[in-house]
Amino acid sequence: MIRLPGVLLAMLLSGSARQTSPLEGTWELTRIFRSGPAPAVRTVPLDSTVYVRITLETHPGGWISGRLYRRYQGTSEGSKVEGGPLGATGRYIIGVELERPASARARTAAWLVGDTLRFGTSLVPDADSLELKRVGRDAPYPATVSEVVTAP
Repeated sequence: MIRLPGVLLAMLLSGSARQTSPLEGTWELTRIFRSGPAPAVRTVPLDSTVYVRITLETHPGGWISGRLYRRYQGTSEGSKVEGGPLGATGRYIIGVELERPASARARTAAWLVGDTLRFGTSLVPDADSLELKRVGRDAPYPATVSEVVTAP
């Protein structure tokens, strides 16, 4: 005979093992934020900027792995992603090796705002920050992305 406390403990342990992080999944760039002389919002074709899609997996202890898929001026690039939680802030540090426009290791803070994943310092040259939305792994790539210019 199994006692009730043992059943509850087993349910709690099995439930926590199945939970996934809200970062799990595929995220696609939807908006690029830049500063400029006057506020504006415009649609930019992907060939004129950098396009980003990132697939994240979380692991025990908060470690994050995944792949970053970028198109820089039309040239494809795939890079390994590593990261983890940034203390108890609710933010994460994401690191990736980039090849274009020059070989560099990029590190950025990321955090969730509702169903949006925001990146602080950018993976896009000259951008202030990025906003990504969750998409299906096999979702078609969009032809454009929004660019939001904020005045100083």
